[in-house]
Amino acid sequence: MVDLCEPELTSPNKLQTDGENSGSVKPARLDHLLRKPVATFSLVVGVLFSVLGSSFQYGYNIAVVNAPADEIKDFYFGTDCVNITSTPPLNISNLTTQATEVGQCVKLKSHTTYRENMFAIAVSAFAAAGMVGSLLVGPVVAKFGRRGAFIVNNVISIVAAICLGTAKAANSFVLIIIGRVFIGVFAGLATGVVPMYIGEISPKQWRGAIGVLNQLHITIGILVAQVLGLRGMLGNEHTWPILFAFTCVPSIIQLMAIPFMPKSPRFLLIDEGKEDEARNVLVKLRGTDNVVSEMDEMRAEASAQSADGQLSIPQLFRDRSVRWQLITVLLMMAAQQLSGINAIFFYSNKIFSKAGIPAGNQQDLASVGVGVVNVLMTVISVGVIEWAGRKALIVWGFGMMIFWCAAMTVVLSLLSLNLTWISYLSIACMIGYIVGFAIGPGPIPWLITAELFRQSARPPAFMVSCLLNWTCNFIIGISFPAIADATGAYVFILFMFVCIGITVFLAIIMPETKGKTFQEISNLFAKRNGVPPNAGVTVHDGDASIKIPLKSMDNAEHV
Repeated sequence: MVDLCEPELTSPNKLQTDGENSGSVKPARLDHLLRKPVATFSLVVGVLFSVLGSSFQYGYNIAVVNAPADEIKDFYFGTDCVNITSTPPLNISNLTTQATEVGQCVKLKSHTTYRENMFAIAVSAFAAAGMVGSLLVGPVVAKFGRRGAFIVNNVISIVAAICLGTAKAANSFVLIIIGRVFIGVFAGLATGVVPMYIGEISPKQWRGAIGVLNQLHITIGILVAQVLGLRGMLGNEHTWPILFAFTCVPSIIQLMAIPFMPKSPRFLLIDEGKEDEARNVLVKLRGTDNVVSEMDEMRAEASAQSADGQLSIPQLFRDRSVRWQLITVLLMMAAQQLSGINAIFFYSNKIFSKAGIPAGNQQDLASVGVGVVNVLMTVISVGVIEWAGRKALIVWGFGMMIFWCAAMTVVLSLLSLNLTWISYLSIACMIGYIVGFAIGPGPIPWLITAELFRQSARPPAFMVSCLLNWTCNFIIGISFPAIADATGAYVFILFMFVCIGITVFLAIIMPETKGKTFQEISNLFAKRNGVPPNAGVTVHDGDASIKIPLKSMDNAEHV
């Protein structure tokens, strides 16, 4: 059981002597390097409430519109079902099905199309606004800091919840669209700010596992939305506004927790030059006042940034020292969305139907089961990432997806045979594909983006990578139905080639970043980028950070 209390701080001035008269010392630096990380109260609070208030909410809003879709369309646009009162047979070209008896309910094509198109606007507004939010990551964190960015984002979320929660009472579908736009901006900001923040406050030995917690809470948010969206819960014609407005609850919790969340010590020292406050925050995060190595690393990076300054997006693309880091991250982000994960969920209801699972609540329950698998596999990824490493998980994850894409193509092409065992095999293929995605390609691109870039390049790198991720998400969302209609089950062949390409690239290009400092990771790319490696931290006989007084942090952490 992890002790969340702040451990007793050990002074770096307590040096061990080799003998009474020798006068030689063993620097505290060595003790720090050998010391295992501690789950301090400050670290736990910072990580827990950042992912709970932001990542969870992002995942929740991905899935929340699915279950009550018919109820929303019926409320605003009326049913697309017409009861036939004339004597059959009735033959109207505008009907999706022909009437065979009086009282039969048939659907009007034109009205069905109108309902679907209007609802598609509300759904796609989320991804389109996410692109806008991703472009705001750099300016917001630069002006307000990492914690301040959470406050700004939570205000946006609460505005979205008000719009979505009052849309039915106001009988305004426009409020639904506006609410989805606001929550999309929130999600775009969250996908950049959260990995950046938790990457900067985490000890390097735990940075991978803590980074995957971001994706874990996204999957938990999706699962909670699926559960609450059941008709017996909130996904019915009476309570769907509450289902939408629930998104403000994580924001309110995070706003209450922000005064207790630590600032980013890297932002304080490197961006704001507040070395004493940075050390005080780092001491509370690590549970020891022996933070020599991290302070030296941050000083070295601050010195480099003072010469270069904060990079803009055009400067990021021109900077040779981050060229291959940027290529790696952009390809990973594009492949994450273009590898077919959305296709799996698109085909899920068809697969469930072929397997004999009736449409409606039972298929919703089956979707919940798929969501549970997604969460469980992400939990496993949290547990093994510091043992297996980032590269192994993402390469093997995409490799598994290659196999399951091929298997899904074969199985879906055989579904027309209506054989029960093939139907159940299709469910197995879907679960296998999700397992491959959840252990690596799902969580690791967000983590790697935080790890591969120095402080001056990190905000614009997140802006560009998140923008590409949201753009691919939007493109897939609007184009996939047409592609699926044109190619049928063979659409997975396209996704398989995407997975093959990214697997080969990452196996050759991507280095392992497990347990390395940001400076060491930068040096791993130096030769490929054609730049000399940075010498990094200079070892001094004494540590200047020791001379910085430890101030009480009770009144020091202002947003």
